Amino acid sequence: MRPLRLLLAPLTAALALTATVSCATAEPRTGPGNVVTLSAEPRTPDAPLLATRWTVDSLVGRETASPLPAGVEGKAWFTLAADGTASGGLGCNRFTAKAVVQGPLLTFGPLATTRIACEGPAGEVERELTGLFGGGPLTVEIKGDALTLTATADGEIKGVTARAASAVE
Repeated sequence: MRPLRLLLAPLTAALALTATVSCATAEPRTGPGNVVTLSAEPRTPDAPLLATRWTVDSLVGRETASPLPAGVEGKAWFTLAADGTASGGLGCNRFTAKAVVQGPLLTFGPLATTRIACEGPAGEVERELTGLFGGGPLTVEIKGDALTLTATADGEIKGVTARAASAVE
């Protein structure tokens, strides 16, 4: 008969490894069954709002996000500088503006844009972004390399999601 100590050693090692992984990376989620998701990957640190090139990947409306239309991907982007300026592309034209960050809110000043006539999907994206950026304060939420900017007007939620493309030099 094997000593109990020899039988429990592999089980103890497995439990210790599981406990270490669980404590370091568990993200509890509530709902049916109270599922806990475990990951061996460390959480990605949040990208900074300023001095990051944010590439718009979807438009948010009525609590859903729709990806940018084909041919417009990568053409809508913006950067916020520490000196209070914003610049970027709206899908067709480029823009510059003043930008003020106060806590979780971002407010763009009037947008100055180039004047290329934009039709089709690029024009539609540009109209949405111009309206959103010029429409008042936006709520900022950053998780890892993902940014969400949202505004509520007349009971309707509008916004964009963007990914951190790179740090700006």
